[in-house]
Amino acid sequence: MEACASTSRVLLPFPPRASLDSAAVLLDAAVGAGTGYSQASYYTSLGLFVLSVPGLWSLIKRSVKSKIVQKTFVREEGQPTAPSLVAGEILSFFTRNSFAVSDRGEVITFEGSMTPSSAQAALLTFCTVISLGSVGLVLSIAVPEGGNNWFWLMTLSPLAGVYYWTKASRKEEIKVKMVLSDDGNSVSEILVRGDDVQVEQMRRELKMSEKGMIYVKGIFET
Repeated sequence: MEACASTSRVLLPFPPRASLDSAAVLLDAAVGAGTGYSQASYYTSLGLFVLSVPGLWSLIKRSVKSKIVQKTFVREEGQPTAPSLVAGEILSFFTRNSFAVSDRGEVITFEGSMTPSSAQAALLTFCTVISLGSVGLVLSIAVPEGGNNWFWLMTLSPLAGVYYWTKASRKEEIKVKMVLSDDGNSVSEILVRGDDVQVEQMRRELKMSEKGMIYVKGIFET
């Protein structure tokens, strides 16, 4: 009995229920103070997202328009440079891509039709989903009265793909000029003007390099 009594003297007294309730209230207040947020920071973020919406619209509009570039190419080392062979390769490339010669002369003009790409439509839709989802997230915090209804904005994203698909079809012109060497036996330069996608595809397939540039192959290129 004496041992039990001495043991009971070293135990700390259990706090009353009222003290526990007070401690819980203080803890909740401390946690709440730590997770508070600045309204100014949220509205600043909202403003940035709203400003990004015109950028998204600009991206969608540019997707259906041509980006015209003019570049000068030279044949890579070891490639044939005889005018007839180079002209044959260029003609073959554009024929495979559904282009036809519309004008012959010192400058050869190829005409063709660009068709919508399903991959491009899917990419635009995906980018729009991400952008509208971000806007919906910020709006749900900045204007909580709307709740999660702001995320319904994401349902508008397929319209970006529809817009691209209905507007992307267009006529394209590619102009090509071959510059011969002084002796006229080889092609020294090839000047190309037209849509950047077609020009870049031509450069890759015909194994040409842009004049004055050193081309480094990507890790996925063979």
